[in-house]
Amino acid sequence: MIELIHTQVFQGHHLLVDDLSVTFQPGQFWGIIGRNGVGKSTLLNVMAGMSSECQGKVLIDGESLSTINHRQRAQKISYLFQQQEPCLPFLVDDAISMGRYPWLTTQSEDLELVETVVRQCKIDYLRGRSITQLSGGERKKVEIATCLVQKASHLLLDEPLNHLDVVYQEHIMKMFKAYSQQNTVIMVCHDLQAVQKYCSHVLMLLSNDCYLQGTSATILTAENLERLFDDNSENH
Repeated sequence: MIELIHTQVFQGHHLLVDDLSVTFQPGQFWGIIGRNGVGKSTLLNVMAGMSSECQGKVLIDGESLSTINHRQRAQKISYLFQQQEPCLPFLVDDAISMGRYPWLTTQSEDLELVETVVRQCKIDYLRGRSITQLSGGERKKVEIATCLVQKASHLLLDEPLNHLDVVYQEHIMKMFKAYSQQNTVIMVCHDLQAVQKYCSHVLMLLSNDCYLQGTSATILTAENLERLFDDNSENH
């Protein structure tokens, strides 16, 4: 469970999100939606512990995020970045195996899990290749597999559908939905159709001090979507 309690999120001196309180429970698949620049990705960075530009409380399973050491944090939180350029020419299997670093499991257990996730993600054909030689979509598939093999109880996804074809988008969204049955999944996504189809809950950021949260059915109404797309209002 991730809890934000009276949380303020900043970008430099600019206040992006003000006084946000929300609880993301296991068994829930959350979609975070909003217009560009409203603070969606920055908020995800705060929940992942990647940004300290915030005030208020961020709790992971009842414990302050700031008090959890790096290995324990990696056991609890897996984070898919919106864009990540490979720095070193790791082979696909080696890159995916890095998701197992937080755990003190045996090599045979890790290899078995990698095999399972590679098969589930349908990327067996990429094995043996360097991640620097993959297309943007192929790298995204490997990054998703790395997050899933990490087996964290909270999966944070920043625009996971970028660079993926429509058929694979459907496949991977079904995997995220299945993962959310036992864990917490939180996804920043511009594809409202995907959010409506797969997410059980939605956090809609309208402005720095105006947000809506709840089940998808209650938030993704015509009235609320009109507020989201209203170009004539600075404060929604």
